[in-house]
Amino acid sequence: MSEKAKTAVEATEIAMTFVKKHRFISRPLKAVRENGTWLVEIDVGPFSIMVAKVKVDAESGEILEYTIPG
Repeated sequence: MSEKAKTAVEATEIAMTFVKKHRFISRPLKAVRENGTWLVEIDVGPFSIMVAKVKVDAESGEILEYTIPG
């Protein structure tokens, strides 16, 4: 991925696109920048809140790591 994630909105869009490949339901909760990365939290629970966490590199827009609850 060659997109940059300069803002929380850009980081959230990248993370949402990634999570939608794995889960049908996804609602953004928050995005926090920590040094050169964004930590984006997305609710993927159909009935109750289940939080997926996606770490996005702010410079390249690449997904560095993620956890998606089953």
